Amino acid sequence: MTEEEILAFFRKKSKPVHREVICGIGDDCAVISRGSFWELLTTDTMVENVHFDFAYFDPYFVGRKLAAVNLSDIAAMGGEPAYALLNLSVPGISERELPLFWEGITTKLANYGAEVIGGDVTRNPERWHLTLTLIGHAPSGGVIFRQGARPGDLIFVSRPLGASAGALELWQQGFEPPESLKRAHLDPEPEIRLGKVLAQENLASAMMDISDGLLLDLARLCRANSLGAEIEAEKIPVHEALNEVSLSQEPIFYALSGGEDFALLFTVPPEKERFLRLKLGSQRLFQIGYIIEEQIIYLIKNGQKEKVSPSGFDHFA
Repeated sequence: MTEEEILAFFRKKSKPVHREVICGIGDDCAVISRGSFWELLTTDTMVENVHFDFAYFDPYFVGRKLAAVNLSDIAAMGGEPAYALLNLSVPGISERELPLFWEGITTKLANYGAEVIGGDVTRNPERWHLTLTLIGHAPSGGVIFRQGARPGDLIFVSRPLGASAGALELWQQGFEPPESLKRAHLDPEPEIRLGKVLAQENLASAMMDISDGLLLDLARLCRANSLGAEIEAEKIPVHEALNEVSLSQEPIFYALSGGEDFALLFTVPPEKERFLRLKLGSQRLFQIGYIIEEQIIYLIKNGQKEKVSPSGFDHFA
């Protein structure tokens, strides 16, 4: 089964029984009503030689990235991160490695007001296996779900794409990536501030983060709304450093299908675009297309419109 098929199975079988559950399986976070506020819960796992390789990661950046991928889920709902539970399962860890890992994860969380408050430690005979559960909050009714887009809504991404995937390919080819690509892969910055503004000002109709590639995650957002999308190749923000290195594919490939960008992908009703840009001031946003009725994703390139299949990272592909 593919990753998408496994997730679809869990979505179908999961039937929340507690009335406090606002959103269960199927979004970036689960959402639970706590009366005056909503609680957001997310969890992510990183496995050595699947999500990171010590050939180009050190324990400090493993910790930073584990925090970042969870923080990005909170950002995708427009929430505020608060508490984390850490599960550490390793063959062994040295007196040098443990402080580095701890510094990485705790400083990254602290940058956004969150902290580790508990967890578990166990032995894994083969490799590092790390799970972080992050708990955040938002005002009651004040989150943005994947569901909510309407035909005609504008599609935005929050920053240039493809840097992380480009860095990974260069490392795998035996080359040292430029610093900007390296940083995007080792230490991505979650869009907490932007997510909160979009939610608090009710500017976005639907939102998620880009973890598995623009095309794959856009397909997920469209599927959640039973809609489709048209995007323009010329409008997709490709990270400029990809044009300065030698890679196996054209730079736009990494922006469309690379994954691990952790930018926000969101839709905005056309009548709110002006207020969106006024509210965010100098922050750059990239409008790449719009939502359509037909449940297909089209890419417009060189004046030609073609149907595209979602492609990106799948753990089981």
